[in-house]
Amino acid sequence: IGYGTAKKISSVVGAATTVKAKVFENRPVSNAGDALQGQVSGLQVFTSTGEPSATVSMRLRGVNSIEAGNTPLFILDGSPVNSSVFSTLNSNDIENITVLKDASSTAIYGSRAANGVVYITTKKGTSETPLVKLNASYGISNVATYPTDVMNSEQYFTFREMADPSLKSNQQFQELKDFRLKNNIGTDWRKWVMNENAPTWTADLSISGRTKNTDYYLSLGAFNQEGVEHYSFNDRYSLRSNINTKVTKWLKFGINLGLTYQKYQAAGYSTTGNSWYNPMNVATWTLPYAVPYDILTNDKGEFIGYGKEQLFIEDTGAYNYYYLNDKQPRSRNYLRLNGNMYQEINPIKGLVFRAVQAVEGYDFRSSNKNLPTPEFDSPLWTPSAQEHFERFYRMTATNTVEYKFSIAQNHNIVALLGQEAIISNTENFTASSEGQVDERTMEVSQGTKFNKPGYAYSDIAYNSYFARLSYDFKEKYFLDGTFRRDGSSLFGANRRYANFWSVGAMWNIKKENFMKDANWINALQLRASYGTTGNSSISNYLSIGIVEPSAIYNNNTSWYLKSVDNPDLTWETIENMNIGINARLWNFMDVNVEFYNKLTKDMLMQMPYSFSTGFENGWGNVGNMRNRGVDVELGFDILNNKDFYLRAAVNFNYNKNEITALFGGRDEFVVPNTGIKYQVGKSYGDFFYVRYVGVDPANGSPLYLDKDDNLTTEYAASDAVFTGKQRYAPAAGGLTIDFSWKGISLNAAFSGVFGKWLYNNDRFFTENPSFAAESNLSSRMMDMWTTPGQYTDIPGADYAVVNGTTRFLENASFIRLKNLQISYSFPKIWMQKTHVLNGVRVYAMARNLFTITDYTGYDPEVDSNLSMGTYPNTKQFTFGIELTF
Repeated sequence: IGYGTAKKISSVVGAATTVKAKVFENRPVSNAGDALQGQVSGLQVFTSTGEPSATVSMRLRGVNSIEAGNTPLFILDGSPVNSSVFSTLNSNDIENITVLKDASSTAIYGSRAANGVVYITTKKGTSETPLVKLNASYGISNVATYPTDVMNSEQYFTFREMADPSLKSNQQFQELKDFRLKNNIGTDWRKWVMNENAPTWTADLSISGRTKNTDYYLSLGAFNQEGVEHYSFNDRYSLRSNINTKVTKWLKFGINLGLTYQKYQAAGYSTTGNSWYNPMNVATWTLPYAVPYDILTNDKGEFIGYGKEQLFIEDTGAYNYYYLNDKQPRSRNYLRLNGNMYQEINPIKGLVFRAVQAVEGYDFRSSNKNLPTPEFDSPLWTPSAQEHFERFYRMTATNTVEYKFSIAQNHNIVALLGQEAIISNTENFTASSEGQVDERTMEVSQGTKFNKPGYAYSDIAYNSYFARLSYDFKEKYFLDGTFRRDGSSLFGANRRYANFWSVGAMWNIKKENFMKDANWINALQLRASYGTTGNSSISNYLSIGIVEPSAIYNNNTSWYLKSVDNPDLTWETIENMNIGINARLWNFMDVNVEFYNKLTKDMLMQMPYSFSTGFENGWGNVGNMRNRGVDVELGFDILNNKDFYLRAAVNFNYNKNEITALFGGRDEFVVPNTGIKYQVGKSYGDFFYVRYVGVDPANGSPLYLDKDDNLTTEYAASDAVFTGKQRYAPAAGGLTIDFSWKGISLNAAFSGVFGKWLYNNDRFFTENPSFAAESNLSSRMMDMWTTPGQYTDIPGADYAVVNGTTRFLENASFIRLKNLQISYSFPKIWMQKTHVLNGVRVYAMARNLFTITDYTGYDPEVDSNLSMGTYPNTKQFTFGIELTF
């Protein structure tokens, strides 16, 4: 519930959903947040890339802000942490995750809680008998979905002649075609680039238990994953220690510590800056008849086989992908710490003083090197070395006093007062040099030219005071009120502090006398809340005018004003109303329905300035936006007896977003070159494009609709209109099935996102005849218009392909079997005979087993308006064993 002691879920007034440990256990990904997809109504979770070190993105009940952050506030064991927390956590250490949605449950956090709160609780010792648990697993990964096929060699040569009939009489082209097709010379570049059956392994050891006054949980974890693209991997080693002890009847303290070391490497992208060397572009664009080896022929010019692998692939006019990566070694590593300790004094019954001190921090180190290339007379780049170091810490001190008491036994009251201070600091330093002459002497200090070092520093502080008063009568009628005053250094000197508050009420209808005879209703509660929360998810120093040194003038350093100050820059605020009802019926069905209406005010946005000011834009509190919708959660206990258990749970959310006000009194604003336009009365994220409607069968010309819905062959940017197709999906949901029979268990988790659209920018290159001479194309291009009267959706080769129309805007809605796990627990009677083992469980798991989507790119889950060359999501199969002693 946020601060203070816990409550029974049946007495919580706010809207909250808890996801239990079994959802996260033994997941074959480094980011535990991935398992939340489809688990909580209103919470959309995306894994935009299959990169082993990638994070997830989350949004709760729509997009609340245009330019400030939309990520929820993350709390780990009571203390705020960065959104990267899921990359740090061993998923087997998670006890549960509770998602707080409405103002009644989030306003106590005030600052940064505008986008909801994700509260993560790690495990504690619960068994009076010490338990030792050992878990090990091994799995493989491959690309989850493949897009439309690219051309094979025969299709490619045929297409070239379709697009340019003169090639049919071009001797050089025909000789190349005949030689390659006759000898079946070519390469499956996907297989050449991709790391098929990439391995993942995990090993975890935990010790837990409790005595009369102390509980403890200790764990060690190791995780290693290779990516489905070569040169990408993630190694992580974690340690966790959670200890709570009651020293006396009135004193208790505890400490939770998590330490993680992570070493990873992203997929190989050449520092030459050429998109040709993006591995997914290599796999898609490279000519199908090309090979990365010397082609050997005899004296007669006949093909006799392949020679050594080429460093520069002559067929493609590009350097070998593997050679480039070998010559550009990179490394990244993190050392992360999450920890908090608390002291709790209970001087009299019901009165609790609690002090919590928390720290979150990391040291990050990256190293990049460009090795000398003596294999070529002209080096690909100047040999160089770069070292980057970054340190971050956040310290939080929270002090609360809580008093619980009852009046006449029926009136139960809980009062809480608190203070919280947060300070954080980030520093980074970069040093680099050039001119290294040998691969063995590649340190920064061994260069011949030293570059100007880089340095950055940032301090952020929060100071807060809060209070909560809760009341219930006979656990039948509940009232909650919260208040929080927050100050942040991020905002202008005139408006750093803001007040946030909420009121909430709940009626436990089942406890009314008139419900006694309604035996088919096991539980029934009605609740409502209204309140405000704040958003401070912006960069530092936006409220102050910043000066920087510039060029030398008259032998002195000149200065210039880089940004304009705004001493009135302040919090973005969300007013949140929620009405919900939950019930259990026939001791079989659980129902939870929530209606909400959220209004974002004083949005943090960049406003365009008149050029006469000398500045393009500046930050201010301008504009309003509304999100309203419904969350639905249904659960069905279909079977529940001694041997069989079967439960199905489904959740769904629909959200309607609308911009209600913009800056300067204007009704609309176009963001250049993005396909995005802000307009009052429209949704944020509604694509704003010229509509592509097909091909004129008479001449192969592309056809568009102008802004007045008239058919035209001329493209004009001024004809762009709202398409009604959303970047941000208005609907999402999930289905979970749990089944067990004796020792066999099955869990299946489906997720779905509906109404999501994504611009497939890969198609601009793979369906563009102008690139055919140097790159492969989609096999769809075989249907390109060539003769009058032909009906097709691909224009003739003579017409330029325009980027920024609806031609490549695709429906990226999807249904995905996110996780499937089957396990078998050996009978307890077998374990008792060993006198050592307490349990043995074997399991098999599949992730992203299948995906249903109309999107033709590598993955529809990309959380962006555009996708090109994106590292694809993965399909994984894992086998493991869990031993409990």
